[in-house]
Amino acid sequence: MNRIGKQAALALGVVVASMATSARAQYFGNFGGAGSTVQGDILRGEGEFLIGAGFFNYNTAMANSINTDTFIRWNEYIWNVAKNENREHAIHRAQRTARNLEHYNEILKRIRESPEEHDLERGDALNAELDKLLDPSISPSTFRLASVSLPGETIRKIPFFYAPANSTFSMQRLSAKGKWPVGLRGDAYGLERREYDLAVDEALEQQIEGKLSREAIRRVEAAVDALREKLDRVVTPSSDKVYVEAKGFLKRLDTSKDMLKLRAIEQMLGEIDKYSGANVHDLIVFMQKYNLRFGVPEIGDERELYPKLYAAFVQQRSLVTTGQPAP
Repeated sequence: MNRIGKQAALALGVVVASMATSARAQYFGNFGGAGSTVQGDILRGEGEFLIGAGFFNYNTAMANSINTDTFIRWNEYIWNVAKNENREHAIHRAQRTARNLEHYNEILKRIRESPEEHDLERGDALNAELDKLLDPSISPSTFRLASVSLPGETIRKIPFFYAPANSTFSMQRLSAKGKWPVGLRGDAYGLERREYDLAVDEALEQQIEGKLSREAIRRVEAAVDALREKLDRVVTPSSDKVYVEAKGFLKRLDTSKDMLKLRAIEQMLGEIDKYSGANVHDLIVFMQKYNLRFGVPEIGDERELYPKLYAAFVQQRSLVTTGQPAP
């Protein structure tokens, strides 16, 4: 074979060899090409499975990442909404508090400077004048030397508010003599009224002496219960004013009776019974001693007394601050 023939044969062999290699390297989807084996097919199948599992895990991870990001963003959104709502609520509460405070200050200014009739009826105006007269800038000596007179019996009619017991009491409310309402008057209640008067007299006498007994208190309680039962038998329970007034009166007797059980009240009632004060200064000294305030008047005598007391307190303040009586 000459030289040219040998080169042609070698080239043909290279071409044939390259074609065989390409055939073995071809991939036909899930099946092997020519020359595949059982073991090779099994391995290729496992490869296909693992490729799919990989894509599944990849996609799952991507989905979880998206869900996590969404959840975080949602939480941030909720938090921002809540923060904004809390801020708005805080602003609203602050505004409401400011309005309430402004309203309260307006009421306080009115009570102190130009009280209305209901301010006087509830005792607010009197308490405002009491606060003014308790001002430390007022000299006690000036107070004593220029004090407006008050009848000694006045103190027995005043309904005093005692904060530790959150209750109002007065000597007059305990002793109902001559003060019975229409619904508890008449012969039908004669025995019950007399028993109550006797029971209260005994209890007050023991209390003034510092010897109040449980038996005396029980007697008062029994007398009030008897009056209540008699009222419901004589007057049909209803919204009629006569019945309502009588029930309210008995409720006040109940409250006053409960006050007898307090040691501090015992001391106050004892001092009221022996009270010899004759002016505004004496009354204020007594109230300051026991930290008392003016309570809400509920019966006729109390309501009639408050305007007179208020006028006396205004006169007293004018005397100790200007040296002149109020116009």
